[in-house]
Amino acid sequence: MLWFRTLAIVFAAAAAVSAEDKKPGEDKKPAEFDAKALVGKWTLTSGMHAGEKKEVDKQKDPADISADKITLKTPDATFEFKYTLDTKASPVAIDMEITEPEGFKGAKSKGIVAMDGDTLKLAYNPKPDGDRPKDFKSDKDNGYHVYTMKKAKKDEKKDDK
Repeated sequence: MLWFRTLAIVFAAAAAVSAEDKKPGEDKKPAEFDAKALVGKWTLTSGMHAGEKKEVDKQKDPADISADKITLKTPDATFEFKYTLDTKASPVAIDMEITEPEGFKGAKSKGIVAMDGDTLKLAYNPKPDGDRPKDFKSDKDNGYHVYTMKKAKKDEKKDDK
């Protein structure tokens, strides 16, 4: 009878550990990052610089992202960045370098990106030799810039044939 109780305790403990390890929806691998889904126009919905909220309503033109370049028009200038992704990193790593305008050319930063449907999050360290963010939090201590963007809807117009 003692072995039966011991066996029952072992099974109960194993079931409890297994239940803690497996949460609903976790038996699937996380979805791979689809870099092609980045391509398109993105509208800024929120922004933070070193913990301070940024006015994004002044940013009327959407960011335009191609397979290797980001173009962002601000009230002051048009910025172009070349970028590379490491989709095997978690979160996905992005390395950016400004290619335009001339006065900023060559400035580099390390960041991370995440997508959830038509929402894109970008966090980066504006210091060229600074650490890559590990999350999407911006505060005075880390100095990170964090943006949330929504993918612009495709033009509904169709060619009349």
